Amino acid sequence: MGRYKQYFEDIWKLQAKRKTIAISLFGVLFDNSKPFTPGNQLAIADGAELGLQMLAQKGYDILIITGQPPSRTKSLEIDDFENILGAAAEICQKLGCSIKNAYYAPSTDKTDPFVKPNIGMFERAQKENNLNWADMFYVGVESNDIKAASKVSAKPVIIKSIVNKDVKFKALELTNNIKVQEYDSLADFASMLPSAYE
Repeated sequence: MGRYKQYFEDIWKLQAKRKTIAISLFGVLFDNSKPFTPGNQLAIADGAELGLQMLAQKGYDILIITGQPPSRTKSLEIDDFENILGAAAEICQKLGCSIKNAYYAPSTDKTDPFVKPNIGMFERAQKENNLNWADMFYVGVESNDIKAASKVSAKPVIIKSIVNKDVKFKALELTNNIKVQEYDSLADFASMLPSAYE
């Protein structure tokens, strides 16, 4: 490597220090204020692009853990999820943001270990990506996101939306002793985060 050895070592150190923020897709990255139907054009949620840019600038990677949209006319199939994840990857790449990995559960069966609030996706992500959930945030929009995050000791963050405006997160906090942070958009959440390199 010669004279570039120190340069690459510095780059690798910076990359190793990068932290990860886990997000759900619908209501966080994509607008879910109206019921979503497979094949519909995806609309980016307010503040999502700016939020991704800020996360990238601050040194955070994105980990996607998602399920069916909370508001939908019918359930998405595996092909739908693959297409949506492809669109998410394009958006992130355009904004300079890196997706560490992506996990989705197309099922709606609450006995499926991968359907939130069950933690199958979280456990798999931890094993495959060497994560420590206790040091991470999970950004979602519904009570199942809070429950799943709290089961793995992640810090739950809720993006307020039409979908969850009537959900009583405070009651969930009180009954389960969970501290939930609420923000209007991904940008509002990202703006309060310190640099991942600090």
